[in-house]
Amino acid sequence: MQSVLLGLCLFISFLNIGVAATSKDYDAILAKYIDTQGPGVAAIVTKNGQTLYLGTRGMANVELGVPLKDDSVFRLGSITKQFTAAAIMLLQEQGRLSVSDNIHKYVPDFPTEGNTVTIKHLLTHTSGIANYTEDQDIWNKHLKTPTTLDDMLKMFAKHPMALKTGEQNRYSNTGYVLLGKIIEVASGEKYADFIEKHIFAKLGMKNSRYGGNQLIPNRVSGYSMTDKGLENAGHVDMMWPHAAGSLLSTVDDLGIWFNALTNGKFISKDSYHQMIQPFKLDDGTFAQYGYGLGLFRFNKYKAIGHGGGIHGFVTNAFYVPDEDLYVAVLQNLDSGSPGDIARLLAATALNLDVPEFKTADVDESILRPLMGTYYVDENSKRKISLENGQVFSQRDDGQKWKIYPLSENSFYYEGSLSYFSIDTNDKGQSIMNFYHGLSLEPEVATKK
Repeated sequence: MQSVLLGLCLFISFLNIGVAATSKDYDAILAKYIDTQGPGVAAIVTKNGQTLYLGTRGMANVELGVPLKDDSVFRLGSITKQFTAAAIMLLQEQGRLSVSDNIHKYVPDFPTEGNTVTIKHLLTHTSGIANYTEDQDIWNKHLKTPTTLDDMLKMFAKHPMALKTGEQNRYSNTGYVLLGKIIEVASGEKYADFIEKHIFAKLGMKNSRYGGNQLIPNRVSGYSMTDKGLENAGHVDMMWPHAAGSLLSTVDDLGIWFNALTNGKFISKDSYHQMIQPFKLDDGTFAQYGYGLGLFRFNKYKAIGHGGGIHGFVTNAFYVPDEDLYVAVLQNLDSGSPGDIARLLAATALNLDVPEFKTADVDESILRPLMGTYYVDENSKRKISLENGQVFSQRDDGQKWKIYPLSENSFYYEGSLSYFSIDTNDKGQSIMNFYHGLSLEPEVATKK
């Protein structure tokens, strides 16, 4: 590993902002990704509860030429899940439920095919319950149609279990909609009312809402990029995402939220600690997901966070506990890169080295031997190909992406923080070392 990292330093130059980053440094990151005349982003960086940066770039409404503001209201998508999880923890503290409860105590008619599914299984995506957003019939025909929570659950109940409970961490929006129902049963309040009363109002999150058709000041328009160009995002009735993705907020309110969550101002520190523990699966391994929050490495740090995607919007927010640093980026284009923007903002705040991606002029005769199929494991591979002078990368059956040489044995993805080198190991095998999102440890794949 040391020799690989040493080699990388030889062909990749690194940018270092310096300790005292300024607003211009953060603004420059937004400018790299966002056109001022198109859909945009709002971003916040806080450290020790103090705001280091709060800024926007781009349009809240492209057609009207209305720019984004610091208090612009965005759909959060799956960032909603941490609010749902924290609401469950609040109800547990009040003695109204326990995360160890069988869900049939609250939703007795929802089928689990003989599996004992607890609230904790729903929170950690380990219930094995199918994910309704993978049902193309629902996705294509029903999301625009007004519905009720109970009618949705009757429809979701028709899906067979995807896995046995506790077997794997497999993302399930259905599980979080069920958590919304459990909140309603345990509290006697509608999910929307519970969240707005017990979280938003309590913490002074004045610009946060449960989404719907109501008029919301400073709500931004959502957009999609299609083959025809930029278009208004398709409609979704906000009952469908419910407790899995229905909330709206501002970056400033999210800063208030996560500071309260981590510092015992909403639920106890013990309850928050429970939320950020990896879940132990039946085979003894751990899923790196807590309660509505993912657990991951950001460069040399442990991090906690979540992204979201919903019609017209993509979002990303994460927290670095060792530095008490929080970053949130909300974007009103559903094919944007808020995760990369968030990582660059965090890297600037933490004075981390960032690769400077510049295309090298490399002869095809040097590139050609590097082409081929590299296996991450027996179930996944990445194919690198050279076509008409352009290099492409394709993971499994996914989209084929253009990539660009950094050197004679390394490549990067335009507009991304991902890059890889191809080296030879001590067995003479060609090895791909793939670095995601400013990671220090690569994902390794072997050419076969």
